[in-house]
Amino acid sequence: MRRTASVPTDTAALRILNTVARLSEEERALVRRLCVFQEVIAAGEAFSAEGRAVTPRLILSGWACRQRTLADGQRQIFGFLLPGDGLGLGAEPRPLDETTTVALTRVECVDAVMLREILSLQDPRHDRLRRALVAARRYEDVCLLNHVVRLGRQSALARIGHLLLELRDRLQRAGLCSADRMHLPLTQETLADALGLSLVHVSRTLGQMKRSRLISMQNGWLTILDEAYLRTACDYGADYPVLH
Repeated sequence: MRRTASVPTDTAALRILNTVARLSEEERALVRRLCVFQEVIAAGEAFSAEGRAVTPRLILSGWACRQRTLADGQRQIFGFLLPGDGLGLGAEPRPLDETTTVALTRVECVDAVMLREILSLQDPRHDRLRRALVAARRYEDVCLLNHVVRLGRQSALARIGHLLLELRDRLQRAGLCSADRMHLPLTQETLADALGLSLVHVSRTLGQMKRSRLISMQNGWLTILDEAYLRTACDYGADYPVLH
């Protein structure tokens, strides 16, 4: 479902890009002006099919994931897409852009085809915006490498803790959560599919983390109670690029 929409003056996408590089008012206005066709994608619906490049979009609200489903029905999630994230904004599609992208919740997004085309013209007036988008795409690669390390070398507690801290940092940059509390609309099954763990193992580990007063979870909200311990236990570091 697509409709014309007036994009808010300070979207999550603009807050994230401005974290990377201080955008000019002209660049901020460009993003607002071009992203006018709003689309709603229902939970469980795919943005694109496997092997087809996703249409350029900016996510306004909701959560999605990139995934691959095996013949036996098992799913591996490669990463999550949050409010403020962009899809398919590079000049050339990457393998991640051709991976099946599925809405985990109701997602509102805007068409960013014209934004991608204008940035491809290499106009120096849009240099900071272009560099910010390149840096944001590079950060996706950093997150994917971190995900490989989580799956290959970390304990269940470290996998979950590292992912939760990463999601908290991303939401905080978008202005969508506080330092210790965030909305987490992910089921234990989704966490299991992302972290290569069984549903039972995820449930037991979350229970252990709650009993140890590392986190608390209630009604879809997560509170980080002992960040210092979690950062040490899961070897978490800040990886987000800043170009100021």
